[in-house]
Amino acid sequence: MFKFNFNSDDNDDNRDDLKIKDDSACFVECQEIQSSTNRHYDLKNVRTKLLNINNTNIKYICNESLLDILKTNQHLSEDSILKAEEKHSDLLPAVYEGGLKIWECTYDLLDYISENQVDFKDKLVLDLGCGAGILGIHSLLHQAQCCWFQDYNKDVLENITIPNIELNCKESLDRCRFFSGDWHSFVEYSEKNYPEAKFDYILTSETIYNTGYYMKLHLVFEKLLAKNGVILLAAKSFYFGVGGGVHLFQDFVDSKKVFKHTNCWQSTEGVKREILKLEFM
Repeated sequence: MFKFNFNSDDNDDNRDDLKIKDDSACFVECQEIQSSTNRHYDLKNVRTKLLNINNTNIKYICNESLLDILKTNQHLSEDSILKAEEKHSDLLPAVYEGGLKIWECTYDLLDYISENQVDFKDKLVLDLGCGAGILGIHSLLHQAQCCWFQDYNKDVLENITIPNIELNCKESLDRCRFFSGDWHSFVEYSEKNYPEAKFDYILTSETIYNTGYYMKLHLVFEKLLAKNGVILLAAKSFYFGVGGGVHLFQDFVDSKKVFKHTNCWQSTEGVKREILKLEFM
């Protein structure tokens, strides 16, 4: 089982050993989470860190501080974050999908969109597999019209994503929507309740480590991207021991003949990482 250090916010342990044998076991029905949901802690009691991306400052909750607070709350015995922490694991299939941590490829994508001055003004943005919500927060700070945040775990959205938005741009909460659950269910929910929703940008990081997810991920892209929209996807080139990675995902996309893709960035040191841009053919 893949492990990571919950007490470290900045280390990126490789996600190489993640294995999900049965994708159907990971189905969780989509729920829309209200930003006014009652948290089980006060933001004043949690420590934060500061991330600076080309003069854009983003605050985010310190993992260790949040875990300490959650552990003392008797109402959270079923919390997915605590279950994963108890197992010292970043992945519990059908339970928790690693949303507490800001992954290395998220920093890559932040650097890329900042250095290339991606224009979010008045755009509709989807932060897919959002975790801490850093990518979506960046878009809101750069005048995105609206941002949706999606994560597998409701607990992550309530305890991490929404609080991080409050720390950075509380006045933008009325321009946000939050969704937990499985990607296929997310698409069905969106099409039923928000049939006109199409995004100018879909931002996603570390979401292609498991080939069993590719069909559902492609479905999100195909159904929710605007006609002239852009997907920016950051990931490792290979996830050893799992079978996923950038090149396998490119092959999958090619087989569907829906999107064209461009490799717009590669790391020059350490674990090989890449950023793909996808657009409709």
